[in-house]
Amino acid sequence: MALPTGWLRLERFKLDQLYATYVGMSAREQTIALVASSVLLVLIIVIPVVVASRSLSSLQREITQGQESFHDILREVEQYHRAKAEIDALETELSGGFDSSIATTLETLATKVGIGDRIDSLKEKPLVPSDVFEQAAVDVRVKKVRLEELINFLFEIENNPEKILKLASLDVKARFDNRQELDASFSVSTFRLQGAEE
Repeated sequence: MALPTGWLRLERFKLDQLYATYVGMSAREQTIALVASSVLLVLIIVIPVVVASRSLSSLQREITQGQESFHDILREVEQYHRAKAEIDALETELSGGFDSSIATTLETLATKVGIGDRIDSLKEKPLVPSDVFEQAAVDVRVKKVRLEELINFLFEIENNPEKILKLASLDVKARFDNRQELDASFSVSTFRLQGAEE
């Protein structure tokens, strides 16, 4: 099927015909043709380069953001594993450190530091209901102890290697009859997770 008259034919773009057409133009038309050809050539070369450059820049940004997101995820996973390890260690500690005979333990520790005869009272407190912990506590009162003896006693309680013993509400007063001696009262508690075996 022949192309209709007036349509551009490929023959018109042959180099010799283009050159002949160019030579046949006036100087002004030749200048305009050169400028138009230069602009067209620049557009044909520059536009794809600019588009490709923008695409590459966008792709580079996406890669950088992806790497940052990946590193963020790795940090989150690492923090999760650390937290889980700490929770597991705490659960292990809480499941095995309950002292069902806390009053006896405190008497033993007091004797160990030399103030067993100066325990004025050991009063067990009622258990506080909890869905998470099973807790036992004792109110302790000691009299006529020196500061060093009291510190040693409290240290032994807090650093018991076998049982979980925690101090609370410590109250210390100097005695009027001997300023070198103290009266002290405090609470000691022990606990474990509900349902954990001793």
